[in-house]
Amino acid sequence: MIWGEYFGGTVSVGRFVGRRDADVLSIRFAHRPVSGAEVVLGTAHSTIRWSDTGELELYETFEKDGEPHVSICTEAERHAAWPELDPSSRSTPQLDGTTFVLEESSASTVSAEPTRFEFDENSGVVWGFYFGDTVTSGHCVGRLRDGVLDEYFVHHVIASDATLLGDSSTTLGRRADGRLELVEAFVLDGVPGKSVCVQVV
Repeated sequence: MIWGEYFGGTVSVGRFVGRRDADVLSIRFAHRPVSGAEVVLGTAHSTIRWSDTGELELYETFEKDGEPHVSICTEAERHAAWPELDPSSRSTPQLDGTTFVLEESSASTVSAEPTRFEFDENSGVVWGFYFGDTVTSGHCVGRLRDGVLDEYFVHHVIASDATLLGDSSTTLGRRADGRLELVEAFVLDGVPGKSVCVQVV
């Protein structure tokens, strides 16, 4: 399971999640262009290899909003300080700093200690961390637009010791008591399912 962040060039805020299988990385990403255009969602596959100068590099084929591309990333020093994120998000953040718990799911029986989701949001890019119940840990990235969160995620399952990739379309709503609600339709490694999460306040 891998996750990370990126910026620079044409990207102001970017987050990704994925899985490593031997020397191949399967990546899902979301980023806001510096132009201020809409948040971009995409998928990529990277092969880890050695360059002629003895550094690691990633040969990447990816799809960005339906268009195919190729890129090469070379090993660099780890960035000491990432830039401050723009506090004046293009869209008003709705999930920044929120926490949810799983209430029901077709993929698992919700235990007394349900899966807990903690979200951040900036410039329309949403990312988060989750854990508990059947999941050791998981990471997600996505885009919130018109009350719908389109999201990619990766997590490790305790029972099978497997790392799974998925995507989902989640409707953001509000209950009568004022708490936010996430109603999710997802596909987890090819298997469709549904879940409901409710905000912790």
